[in-house]
Amino acid sequence: MLVGGLAISLLAARLAWAADSSYNVFHRIHEPTQPEHPFLPRGTLHITDNGIPAFEPATSLSQDLTQFADEIQAVKGATYQLALELDESQPGRWEVVSGVKVCHLNSATSEIILLHSTRAGKPYALDYFVAPIPHNGACPKKSRGPASLRSFAQNVATLNTTIEIRLPRIPPLPELRVPPPLTPEGQPVVPPPEQSFFRKYWMYGAAILIALMLSGGPEEEQPAKK
Repeated sequence: MLVGGLAISLLAARLAWAADSSYNVFHRIHEPTQPEHPFLPRGTLHITDNGIPAFEPATSLSQDLTQFADEIQAVKGATYQLALELDESQPGRWEVVSGVKVCHLNSATSEIILLHSTRAGKPYALDYFVAPIPHNGACPKKSRGPASLRSFAQNVATLNTTIEIRLPRIPPLPELRVPPPLTPEGQPVVPPPEQSFFRKYWMYGAAILIALMLSGGPEEEQPAKK
């Protein structure tokens, strides 16, 4: 499905949204050693009343990414961040932010925007991922620096973008063990020692022995009469 030039893979969430909802998504480059860059519009996240998400990218997306590449000082430690503007968010305050290392953008062929929502249909968190990246998350040995962003800006229109809504999960309840019985003094009751086989079944052996003694031996044969 093509939306705003992006190939969108939609994953529906089973929740009852009161009505169609829209949330603004912003992006920027963050460098820990440099002054903070302002967030710019990345696009709009639309959610229909049946819980189907779709993403409409901003018309200036590619241009903004090229601007980020021109402004970035060093790719080491820099992250590409996405922010979600919630209904109660104050202007200039971004509490829902997720990001990836800039060094991984050059080889990215897909991206995932994961929206965490309550079962009442109220988003409260956002996660952003790109793929492929190494399992250890380390940057390539030969980092291309700002060129990673320029390449990402050129390919962003062809990225396979997955929008997913995830609901909170209730962990399984722990299995509780029955406490051992206690004595009136509060000490665990010690079970009696296990009896041996002879002590358990000696009475049956004695009964068989007595029965054999009372029954006597086999009857003697009487001599035949002449």
